[in-house]
Amino acid sequence: MSTHTSLALQSKIKQFWNWGPLLFTGFYLLPTFFNFEQLSVLNITATLLFYCAFIVLYIKAINCANTNVTALFIAMLTVCVGASFFTSGTSTLFGFTAYIAGFCFTKTSRLAAGLSVIVGVICSAYIIDLHGPEYFLGVAIILSVALFTFGFAGQKERTYKQREQESAKQLEQLAAIAERERIARDLHDILGHSLSSIALKAELASKLNQAQRYPQANSEIEQVAELARQLLSDVRSAVSDLKQLNISNQVATLMERLKEQGFDVDLHIDINKLPVKVEGIASLIIKEAVTNLLRHSKNKRCAIYIKQSEEQLEINIVNYDLCEKVNKGNGLNGIKERASQLGGLINIETGECFSLNIILPLVREYEVTL
Repeated sequence: MSTHTSLALQSKIKQFWNWGPLLFTGFYLLPTFFNFEQLSVLNITATLLFYCAFIVLYIKAINCANTNVTALFIAMLTVCVGASFFTSGTSTLFGFTAYIAGFCFTKTSRLAAGLSVIVGVICSAYIIDLHGPEYFLGVAIILSVALFTFGFAGQKERTYKQREQESAKQLEQLAAIAERERIARDLHDILGHSLSSIALKAELASKLNQAQRYPQANSEIEQVAELARQLLSDVRSAVSDLKQLNISNQVATLMERLKEQGFDVDLHIDINKLPVKVEGIASLIIKEAVTNLLRHSKNKRCAIYIKQSEEQLEINIVNYDLCEKVNKGNGLNGIKERASQLGGLINIETGECFSLNIILPLVREYEVTL
């Protein structure tokens, strides 16, 4: 079943539960139906008018804010009592009025509304001349208590869903903030160093030109042009990554970049289908690590190991340069921040080589989005 079909089905089910129960108000008309030949035109007309008025009031009440429902509720209760002069079927309408009391009111107001329904039932049973008042009273009270409870449960569910929607909106806002911060880090990593180099080389070229050292000035200008082309390529790559964070495509693209720069790469990948959140963060981490390789590796020998188990994804990036000390710049700090989003761990080893090991727990989709 497609997502569109599923959403449409859910919408139809929701609409049914909003208006479907109104079908049961038809029991109000049963006494009129069974005694149709014995009733006057005035009685039948009044019964139908009261029924139509009640349905209109009920629909307005169910869609009304809690602060404005009191007048509608009083009107519904008045209709029920008034209709009892013409038919005993109002026991059904009292039940639906009790549902509004449980669904639309809160705390003490709910209790007062529920008691007023019971009072209305008693008035209809004993003040108005009905045949079999005990039967009417029993049916009306049972329906009222049951639907009052059902309305109260419906209000609890509605409140829970509202809170859930508010929490979802807050999570979306936090996710948007985190995404903006990630994009800012990416732009800083991509643009910062390159633009600084372009500015310095452009100034140097200007000074060389003023000193009439034209060959050196032309060389610096050519380097500026090369840096600008490389920067443009990096920006396009970053935009492509934002559009689709797929770990397999990411690794394939990065391997091409490494080979273009003359790297000898030992690559081992063993992964299945990853949760979207994990795959997106892992792709960004691998990209950042490879970017560091391209910038800092001297002998251009490296290894990339990516292995998935049932509980975690392990990423190991090795640069076979001699490394005695690590200066954590924006690149490594960005990797650490991204891994921490999933509660991941990072371990750095130095010595004869530089080894970056990242462990990301495989958080499932429902654990991420709740």
